[in-house]
Amino acid sequence: MGIENVQVSRVKLFIRRKRRSSLLEDIDDQLNTALLLQCLKGQDGLYELHTHLLGMGNISFWIQDILIDRAKLPTQNDFINDDSFRCRLGPLVWNTKEKCFIDRTTTLKLFDELRSSYDSDPEKYNCDEPFKGMMSDEFHEQMKHHELNFQDKDKDKVKDNFSYDVVFSLENLAKGLGLEASEPRDRIQAAVEEKLGIHTRSDWVEHVFFKNWIIFNAREQKLQIVYGIQAEELRMLIGGDKPIDQIIQPAQRDARAHIINAFSMMNADGSEPCSVDFHSFRGAFTPEFYPRRYALKDSMYSQRLDILAYLLWHVLHRYDICLPPVTYCEFSVGCRDLSRPWVVDILSTFTDIENLRSTFKEFIDINFPWLKPRGFEKRIVYRFLAGFKRETPPVSNAYSDDKPTTLFFEVPHYAIHIMLKEFYQSDQEKPTIIFTEQVQRLLEMKKEAETIPYFFDLVVGLDLCGDELGHPYCPFIAFEFIKFVKEARGTNPKFVEEARGTNPNFGIRIHAGENVPFIRPELPGYRLFVAHMYILYRCIDFLNKKLKSHIRVGHGVAFDKLLSIKNHKYRKSSVLVAEMQRNAKSVFAEVPFEVNITSNFYLLGDAVRNVEKEKPLSYLYDIHVPVVLSTDNDGIWPIDKCTLGHQSHHSLAAEYCRAITTRFITEEN
Repeated sequence: MGIENVQVSRVKLFIRRKRRSSLLEDIDDQLNTALLLQCLKGQDGLYELHTHLLGMGNISFWIQDILIDRAKLPTQNDFINDDSFRCRLGPLVWNTKEKCFIDRTTTLKLFDELRSSYDSDPEKYNCDEPFKGMMSDEFHEQMKHHELNFQDKDKDKVKDNFSYDVVFSLENLAKGLGLEASEPRDRIQAAVEEKLGIHTRSDWVEHVFFKNWIIFNAREQKLQIVYGIQAEELRMLIGGDKPIDQIIQPAQRDARAHIINAFSMMNADGSEPCSVDFHSFRGAFTPEFYPRRYALKDSMYSQRLDILAYLLWHVLHRYDICLPPVTYCEFSVGCRDLSRPWVVDILSTFTDIENLRSTFKEFIDINFPWLKPRGFEKRIVYRFLAGFKRETPPVSNAYSDDKPTTLFFEVPHYAIHIMLKEFYQSDQEKPTIIFTEQVQRLLEMKKEAETIPYFFDLVVGLDLCGDELGHPYCPFIAFEFIKFVKEARGTNPKFVEEARGTNPNFGIRIHAGENVPFIRPELPGYRLFVAHMYILYRCIDFLNKKLKSHIRVGHGVAFDKLLSIKNHKYRKSSVLVAEMQRNAKSVFAEVPFEVNITSNFYLLGDAVRNVEKEKPLSYLYDIHVPVVLSTDNDGIWPIDKCTLGHQSHHSLAAEYCRAITTRFITEEN
């Protein structure tokens, strides 16, 4: 009995010491967190290196500030009945010869004449500038096919079929509402009408919501015919300017919730997502993230380029008022948009680059008062990365492009062989086999870059983005891309002269190790994960050897998972895993990984994020990989506050606060 009492006493003493030790550790953690937060507070500014411009802007911005604001989006009647609306907010037309936007008064007259005269003499507009460049043969054929006129005249009434109001195409509405786009058009329309509550209205029979509209696509500088619904109608269907909690009609409230979800990843009722919602987001990059949360934005800014300028203004203002403020940022924008001088002109509106003149900026004071400079624009330096889609056509006729991972599961050795073949093509400066579309886009951008002054001051690199699932190949390994990057850095005198300035720090970013299908090592499908990661690893290594520097990885968390795996000798894949683990330090030592905590939480599963580790990315830290914090798409997943509720902690500042409180950043970092 005495011995038992002694043992009990020892156990109690051990427990007390353990509790005391645990308590001291908790106190140390709290002190370290407080010190790191104080350190964050003392920073003069933060750098945001990984963000996508069209992924910015929360639901308040897109719905309250734009969609339901008639000052920015007047109705069709507002435009037709008031010359000043058509003059201020009508189409932005680019003069290709003078390389500037046509002045507002001239544009007003051009489109007034077009609306009144085209129907009687369409051939005239095949010859006259600027309409000659706006009207394709396809446009004229569609006008005839749909028996469409710019104006329908019935006695004293004139009905315009040209829409000044934004038209949301049925196709983009279907994407934004998460509907299957492969269905016949009529079935898609029925599903869209159901979600928007059209059939709950007493006037649904006689009220025409969807029709063919003639629009001016300012993004492409083309006249087009779009089957869709005007912003005015959509605004009415979602309850007008009322907040969602004040909308009484269930159909309008549901429609508002659906439209909220078309801009941000939220709960189905439009509120903040709960834990079960994340399970529907994770691993569903396509279509949940893209194209769903981009489609309606495309409809808006394709017709109203000034909305793109307003988005940029909004993001810069948001960066300026967070503490610490963001003082430098790089936005990823599609390479096709950066191949359009008129889009580059819009994106240059608030730049700090001397002598870079934005002709759109000259319109702001009179036409777009909400864009007037307020001083903060000068405190933020912003630049762009040209985004290229990573998707490639099927590398084998035996595998369809709708199931891209099947190849890596069934014949991973062949998938790797395709990569090695591309390495050979690049080394020999031979044409690429699988990256022809990306190379074509690059050549288009290069051609325009040679005509845009200071292009390489504004555009500082390339970005590989898109759904990584089944698409690990990196087109930047093609010799055309490597040559372009070297030229952009200033190694080709002729190109330097043509491009009017280069950037020795011109770099590339590869979204890699993000949406990767992790499968546990004891299962046969493990080879899919390994083949995918091996192709990424070899592509990064290849680019390191070719370009030497200024290579970055976006996300990269799957590499941390890879390094954590204990090798399974009975798997053939173990040889590749061992090679990657052995060489990871030398390959990644000078390659910054841009980590987006909130983005990863929304899009990536627990397995690939290695959530069982107490300290995130500990394996990457162990081999001294440089890590940079970023937000990715602070709008699709709004980062409006930090977990501790600090005032002015939003956007990147909130991401740093989250990193500190979750031990992503510790004292040793």
